[in-house]
Amino acid sequence: MDAPDTPAAKRRRLRLISFAELIGALALLISAASYWDAHRDRDRERPAVPGAPAARPLLLTATADADGATLRLRAAGSEVVQTQTVRFPAAIRAEPVETTGNARLEAAWIEAGLRKAVPGSAADHPPRLPVGIVTVFADGGATRTDAALYDIGYAMHDRLLRGRAVQLEGISLVRRMPAAALPAAVAARWAKAMPVKP
Repeated sequence: MDAPDTPAAKRRRLRLISFAELIGALALLISAASYWDAHRDRDRERPAVPGAPAARPLLLTATADADGATLRLRAAGSEVVQTQTVRFPAAIRAEPVETTGNARLEAAWIEAGLRKAVPGSAADHPPRLPVGIVTVFADGGATRTDAALYDIGYAMHDRLLRGRAVQLEGISLVRRMPAAALPAAVAARWAKAMPVKP
């Protein structure tokens, strides 16, 4: 048989509820403190140089030599390019090009492929060639990697008895993406840019 609900029993029950609420609040505070401490530890583990500005995305710029045979690539900021992997549309060049310490794009890498892939005269070529570039670079004492889709601006000139010559003009950033997604993005952008064959 249940005990009668006396005023003393009610007070005891209220005290138990208050104690349970206090335990719940303490557990919540401990969880929040643990989360904050873990987040602070992750921040400590990130390589950083004291006084260095926050990392920013890499942006490549290019300077063409006098005859457009080579584009010299460099970072727009203070970053120093170490190595690059440059991937072209498969119809232009099947294998990627690797560079070390001499960031560049060369017309010779794509000239034969463009002659085969682009029908008609030099006037029929698309004005931009998509490329995927994965760059390893030094930034304030840390080594980082950037993967991005770029467009190469180029021109093709008909030469008497020697076919068409490629002249490189510059590059522009399309968008950043994971390195694994670059081959498909390059292929899709090239398919869109190609002139429709009759």
